[in-house]
Amino acid sequence: MTRHDLRRRGTSTTLALATFTAGLAIVGVSAPVAVAADPVSAPARAIDPGSLDLSRWMSQTDGVIGDRPLNKVIMPGSHNAGSWSITDRSGVCDTASQATLARDHPQIAATLSITQKSSIRQQLEGGSRFLDLRVCKQNGQWYTYHGGPLGGLFFDDPSTGRRGEINEIAEWIRTHPKEIVTIELSTSAPNEDPGANSEAVRLLGQAIGTSRMADRNTLSPTSTYNQFMAAGAHVVLLDNKNTTSESWAWPGSRSEGRNSYVENKDWGSLLKEALKNPFKPNPATDLISRKSIDRNQQVLANDKGDPAKLFVLSGAVDSALAIPDAVWEVISHGLDYTPDGEPYMLYLAREHNTRLLKKLEGDWRHSIIAENTNVVQIDYVDMGGKRGDGTTVASGLMSAAIIADNTPTTAPGTLMGAERGTGGAWSAAAPLPGAYGSSEFAGGEQAVAAMPDGSLQFLAYGNDQRMYHNVRRADGSWQSWARVNDDATDKRLGGGPIALTSTPDGTLQALTVDKDANLLHTLRRPDGTWQEGGWAGVADNDRRVMKAKDVSVTGLPDNSVKVLAYGKDGAMRLTERYADGAWAAAGWRTLPGTGGSPTFAGSDLSIAAQPDRSVQIAAIGQDGQVWHMVQNAAGVGSAWGNPLWGGKPMRASAVSLAALPNGSTQLMAVGADGVGWHSARAADGSWTAFEALRGPWNRALGGTGVKIAGLPDGRTYTLVSAR
Repeated sequence: MTRHDLRRRGTSTTLALATFTAGLAIVGVSAPVAVAADPVSAPARAIDPGSLDLSRWMSQTDGVIGDRPLNKVIMPGSHNAGSWSITDRSGVCDTASQATLARDHPQIAATLSITQKSSIRQQLEGGSRFLDLRVCKQNGQWYTYHGGPLGGLFFDDPSTGRRGEINEIAEWIRTHPKEIVTIELSTSAPNEDPGANSEAVRLLGQAIGTSRMADRNTLSPTSTYNQFMAAGAHVVLLDNKNTTSESWAWPGSRSEGRNSYVENKDWGSLLKEALKNPFKPNPATDLISRKSIDRNQQVLANDKGDPAKLFVLSGAVDSALAIPDAVWEVISHGLDYTPDGEPYMLYLAREHNTRLLKKLEGDWRHSIIAENTNVVQIDYVDMGGKRGDGTTVASGLMSAAIIADNTPTTAPGTLMGAERGTGGAWSAAAPLPGAYGSSEFAGGEQAVAAMPDGSLQFLAYGNDQRMYHNVRRADGSWQSWARVNDDATDKRLGGGPIALTSTPDGTLQALTVDKDANLLHTLRRPDGTWQEGGWAGVADNDRRVMKAKDVSVTGLPDNSVKVLAYGKDGAMRLTERYADGAWAAAGWRTLPGTGGSPTFAGSDLSIAAQPDRSVQIAAIGQDGQVWHMVQNAAGVGSAWGNPLWGGKPMRASAVSLAALPNGSTQLMAVGADGVGWHSARAADGSWTAFEALRGPWNRALGGTGVKIAGLPDGRTYTLVSAR
């Protein structure tokens, strides 16, 4: 039902990747595309990961992220950014948690600690904008470290003149003023040096330049990219120990991880067991990745966290859990490595990243997940190489995939709504709000009706096969989803077709087809109460319950309704229900088909009444084409004709009509390409060219079903079940 919340080398910065489709492919003859009335307000387009320059992706996408809070910008981050320089001979941080392991088993410690392959500057070039920076003060100098092993010199050593890695990082930051870099500082130092952390903060400020660093009193995680740029601030320093009063050093508490890291702190036991049985097969390694991704999925789907903080999702795996396999690799091959030439943790990171990539390019790109994503912190930022199946993974692909999630796609089944104004301009398509606190509603069959007061009413099945009702008031506010039936009734209905219409007295008329093909009717009164007894069967011409495959309904000026249905035999039939609740004595009339056929049969249908009591009918024939006809108030019908798309009959899988007060009719169809298409029929019978409905980020909006409702002032509202 509704979704409830559940080798160190440079890399090319412009990716040579296959271009990702910005929307669903539109095939066939070209046709006009909807254009907003005001070009200035045209929506930003979807990010194409294949065209990103990772060294400047923030400025490149400022049209997307400019007005977005920093904690809503989806960005790659580097887990243990400085670990790239660790070797089994680079030394030990005496105050680190795994110093003993690093001294006793330097090769094992090193292979478990190297989580990045390239320098921090190269990680920045490769798209990382969040640096997990861990530095250790050892013998008076500052080095990067991870776990126990030391990496390279980080701050300058004045006694020897050696320059630390901070210099090339600071230079990169100075030359990229439109890229916001967040540095999360963690330090390890002797207890007898209580000022060490403050010293590290000061040295960072000196090297980078405090004028570039965000003031914690005027900027925050909820400040937008544009606000950071206006302030001339493009570095955020998070001090995890918060030992200074400097305004440019933010407390580490402004960031959270929401328990997204799967961790086992029992290094000692794991290592002892592995050393006892170094050749014992370990089937758990493959589980490490799956457990991590499962935890990530749970956090992204269900934990909204603190809206005032940065959120760092741990897209990395726990080194401790990899100890058994790492021991095997070291004993078998030494530190150098797995058979394809990577330190063990980089090898594991690449295998994990390939799984993570599927999520980033899959359901994590759906808006329901992406809206809850901020920093995705990974190992091996500049991942490249080959997968186990031999396919090549392009360097930088992980970063590009993360960044592309700033323009998320719509999850299949999400109900999307878009409004078309009287002048022809469309609003941006947006998901309908979800139930029970969820941000989006997803499900199955759906219907919408425009009411005389300018409100809209909806019926839809959730993914739980329960039917829900909602109201969007005339002012745009929503009532909330409420169940229509009890469990037994919903089970009997089985998620079948739904049709809705309103009558001038404010009554909502609803029809559905249950799982036994029975055609049922109910109504909702203007006071919000539903018909006593719930759903009632609609009789066929033999006074039994009508058997149907699909149904549509439209309201007439005298508060009666006309009902159009495909019978069990597939033939299209029409009847009327009067304002007093009686059904037409003449019963159901069969409509003639195309080309002289006695009946019309097809796969979808729609009916809309004009103020003069004439009705227009659109349907998908057995040939897959959209057909249209008009029946006057006396019941005399015109011949069937085809609205044209690119000079040929429109082919579609779903169709819906809405009649407007000026005598025009608007038609929505899901084309053979899966995209929603719109055309309008003027009162004189002429049709406009079809135009594609645009979804979020100007993508063509694909759908499996579509409904359209005409509002009293001439606007229309289109409801699409996203593909």
